[in-house]
Amino acid sequence: MYFKVPEMRQLFVSLLVVCSCSLMAQFGATAYYNFNDARLLDWPGADLGTDRLRYDNSVEAALHYWFRLPKRRIEFQPTVYYARQLSGSTPASNELGAQFKTNIYLFDLSTDCNCPTFGKQGPQLQKGFFMQLSPGISSHQFTDQDRHTAFTVGGGIGVDIGISNLLTLTPIAAVRHTLGGIPTFEQTTTDGIMVTGGDQSLTSFQLGIQATFRLDKRHY
Repeated sequence: MYFKVPEMRQLFVSLLVVCSCSLMAQFGATAYYNFNDARLLDWPGADLGTDRLRYDNSVEAALHYWFRLPKRRIEFQPTVYYARQLSGSTPASNELGAQFKTNIYLFDLSTDCNCPTFGKQGPQLQKGFFMQLSPGISSHQFTDQDRHTAFTVGGGIGVDIGISNLLTLTPIAAVRHTLGGIPTFEQTTTDGIMVTGGDQSLTSFQLGIQATFRLDKRHY
């Protein structure tokens, strides 16, 4: 199921407005390196070493806003991101997306302290480890082609490391699966055959580091 481009733009604008109106609470940014896996061209008898093109790896930047449940350590991060491929073995592409990330602190679920990780007492792993669920949508575009947008599902794990009451750093390992939505393009194979590829699913394995800032000092 695809979204029209204007609908995607409206979603991004709405999320950015929410974030900008709430900057005195908790917000952050994340940098990822994405190991991408997608079959872009595939046909009977293809030479898997030369004729099956794959989506190149990419770098990604994301911004998020934070809020949580009052009595349980289940925290929410509405997120917007932009990713771009690093090399050119396939046509250059970029990706825009939005995810509603939910962090569940399995070993500290009952804590009701509305404070940053630095302000919590106890072992760092117990207080900081979480499992993340991250449904969303993403929009892909190859050079000079229309955008294609589809739903995504994802998950991951991370550990909050409190540097101070202001700053928390979080290493994250995650995976995001796009349910179709890769734009169609044409490519000539090594034996001169023109084939069409695209509209395939994309899986991105992600390694990242997140910086989260907490400005509401009344909760320190």
